[in-house]
Amino acid sequence: MDIVHIASELAPIAKVGGLGDVTYGLSKALVKKGHRVRVFLPKYDCLNYHLLEDLQILEKSFFVQEAGISIENTLWSARLHDIEVVFLETHHPKGYFLRGKIYGEKDDASRFLYFSKAISTYLEKSPPDVVHLHDWPTAACTLFLEKVAKTVFTIHNMQHQGLCPLNALQAFGFSVDENAVRDLHDHEKLNLLRTAIQYSDVITAVSPTYAWEILTPEGGFGLDKELINHKKKLKGILNGIDTDYWDPHADPFLVQNYSMEDVTEGKRANKNHIQKHFMLPLAKQKPLVTAVTRLVSQKGPDLIQYGIEKTIELGGQFVLLGSTSDPNLQAQFRDLANHEDVAIHMEYDEPLAHLLYAASDMFLMPSIFEPCGLTQMIALRYGSVPLVRATGGLKDTIKDSETGFVFDIPDNKGVDSVLERAFETFEKKDEWTPLIQNGMQADFSWNTSANHYLKLYQS
Repeated sequence: MDIVHIASELAPIAKVGGLGDVTYGLSKALVKKGHRVRVFLPKYDCLNYHLLEDLQILEKSFFVQEAGISIENTLWSARLHDIEVVFLETHHPKGYFLRGKIYGEKDDASRFLYFSKAISTYLEKSPPDVVHLHDWPTAACTLFLEKVAKTVFTIHNMQHQGLCPLNALQAFGFSVDENAVRDLHDHEKLNLLRTAIQYSDVITAVSPTYAWEILTPEGGFGLDKELINHKKKLKGILNGIDTDYWDPHADPFLVQNYSMEDVTEGKRANKNHIQKHFMLPLAKQKPLVTAVTRLVSQKGPDLIQYGIEKTIELGGQFVLLGSTSDPNLQAQFRDLANHEDVAIHMEYDEPLAHLLYAASDMFLMPSIFEPCGLTQMIALRYGSVPLVRATGGLKDTIKDSETGFVFDIPDNKGVDSVLERAFETFEKKDEWTPLIQNGMQADFSWNTSANHYLKLYQS
């Protein structure tokens, strides 16, 4: 099949969160199955260009009409390992993708609406078999490509919907029923995510449980009734992880590699390294709990903070690799680092993340909601026992008392329960070792997920 992905992120060249990992992992898996895969992406000025091969101009002087003005664009092609990548460089007077970052601009919706129109215009000339779209930044493609190609639209996070002026589509020559696409709360705004729900051929959510949750008022963020109306084309497909990249047996960032046969020795060596690195007491009998996360409301930062305090109370150690732009939140967590058994690193560090998965005994993830989550799957692969809330993909991937520990209500009592149960089990090696082994044997590779997507593409 000729498969096109249109996205705002692609790991590792343009990554903010899990969306970039999903675009890369799924594309890689589809290529391995013999399909042609192209990923279309804005040509940000902050791309990691050194990771690309064969970067060259694909089409020069490619024009798009916006509000009666002809705007020039250039299309570039490159390879990221075995994946074909096509970049849109727009010579827009507002410098849409020359902002030094991917998101966070006041005109984000307008930037990605333009990107969607430009890529759709290009694909009209030679449509692929299927166009797979990811989250609100590419939602308008479902409208622009309605009669051109089959569109599969994946919802990665319902919270972000993409609002822009109601007349924004008119600038590109589109006239639609405003009642079908306007935001349900701000009637003067166009809701791009709602547009995709209306016009896509297939909708997927990134886990089966999340596909159910977004049909509820709590999980639908105002669009639950809209999704219920289109429930027949909604399907939940669990994300996977790149098991070549996340592999404790071959991970170059670890101080000692290991497999399930020598997991105890391997994790002990990496734990010892982390304790020395952060000047924590060298106490192998103390459980090491970690969290690798963005400190946003979705992730439950207050519960993570409580989890650190509870870990100290139970006699363990905690290392947080977190990131936030909130100075007050940074200060709160850094205050916790005054304890000798706590280390806080407030800037994302990829090699350190790998080491923490390998070094930790337990991995805390008390999310308020979690569409899929990748870090709990990575933790399992590295023999770190996840402590998670039963929501979204966390509920689908972690089996209580078999591969990890799960709690239902996102409050301090829930965090208490999983930490207390985990610490108690940690002392019983005949129970702890099977937990680790069950987790390391779980298969969350992209192969299974890619097969599910292929069935949707071909249906």
